[in-house]
Amino acid sequence: MMPNNVYNIPVYGKPITLDDQGIYCAINRKTGEINNVFQLLYEGDSKEDQNWYFYQLKNTGKNGEMGWVILADNGDYPLKSLPTEEIKRHFDKPEFAEPKGAWQLMRNSRYGFGKFTPIHTEDEVKYAMILFSGTEMLVPLLIIKADDESLKSLAEPIQ
Repeated sequence: MMPNNVYNIPVYGKPITLDDQGIYCAINRKTGEINNVFQLLYEGDSKEDQNWYFYQLKNTGKNGEMGWVILADNGDYPLKSLPTEEIKRHFDKPEFAEPKGAWQLMRNSRYGFGKFTPIHTEDEVKYAMILFSGTEMLVPLLIIKADDESLKSLAEPIQ
């Protein structure tokens, strides 16, 4: 019998893809209310000029109307993928030891979007909005992709 030196090592981290575009909500764990609403978009004027952008739904101050505001600092708008070594530096800490899995992360100078793929395939993929201070990552905010029912409730006027 020949020794086998080829091993099938599964790739855990799923990349951030066009399927991840959409509306995300941050939910208050105590009340179940929606705290913040975000939108991840892949857009641009031409195919060569397309990038990822992250928006937050905010009150525009005009008769209580809401509008999308790009999350950026000093004109640094597009989100760029981070190399594996940098992702590891941010998440190789005791507070991120469980559950086990892999992160994909993209950011601009201040804001980031993260995707967590758990090792156990029966567990759900999770998402986060992340603030940065220089090269340091602040605590990630867990966000969930909005389903059709959540989107309908967002569109209803407040009574």
